[in-house]
Amino acid sequence: MRYNLHTHSFYCGHGSGRIGEYCDEAERNGFSLLGFSEHCPFPDGLLSRSRMPFPSMELYERDVRSERRPFSILLGYEVDYFRSRRSYYERLKERVDYLIGGTHYIFRPDGSMASVFDSLLSGDDIRRYADQTVRAMSSGLFSFYAHPDVYLSERPFGKDEEAAAALILDAAAELGVPLELNGNGHLKGRGYPSEEFWRMAAERGIPALVSSDAHRVVDLAAPFGFLESFASRIGLTLLEPGSISPLSFRKVQAN
Repeated sequence: MRYNLHTHSFYCGHGSGRIGEYCDEAERNGFSLLGFSEHCPFPDGLLSRSRMPFPSMELYERDVRSERRPFSILLGYEVDYFRSRRSYYERLKERVDYLIGGTHYIFRPDGSMASVFDSLLSGDDIRRYADQTVRAMSSGLFSFYAHPDVYLSERPFGKDEEAAAALILDAAAELGVPLELNGNGHLKGRGYPSEEFWRMAAERGIPALVSSDAHRVVDLAAPFGFLESFASRIGLTLLEPGSISPLSFRKVQAN
């Protein structure tokens, strides 16, 4: 099955391409399923520098729902989880097909915030990333968790990084939350997907679903050859959607 459930467009504010253009590209590449997952904005403008304006949500949702193609199209959001905003996420989930969890920022005890792409993150920051990710996965809100190894994009794999990976992977196994093997890091030349992280996943028997995390139309199908080869090389089992309502996954490749 050819599919992508992690897709961004011009609506996200740091991507390009219209919804219809992504659908055209999916059709050219023989997709069976395409899911849109813009970064979820907040009514009070939290994280607004990397999110669509809150009033644009209605336009985005209507735009996705209006597409008619010979393949399935799903509407979703990618969400940074805050426990205090759970009721907002629950209302959001009722009107879309799925939510993706994704940790993009680390929130420190002093109230400061750091991007996961910051090369100067401390060991404490890395542990905090893992704790935040596990807390989000434990919420039960998400169909899968995006780029769980994104914290390795700018740093080597040391003891702190390994401990964080173990926390995330063990929680995913216990909670039954699928993890995403993300192609955007490969497209941008960053350090994820991380071979060390995903070897640990393979050793634990944890499968992964593949997504391009496209922010440009030309990137929608671009990383799948690399991701499938990467998974095969390290013995990682892959997933594909087993149903779309509700969204669930099944194993398709055992190595």
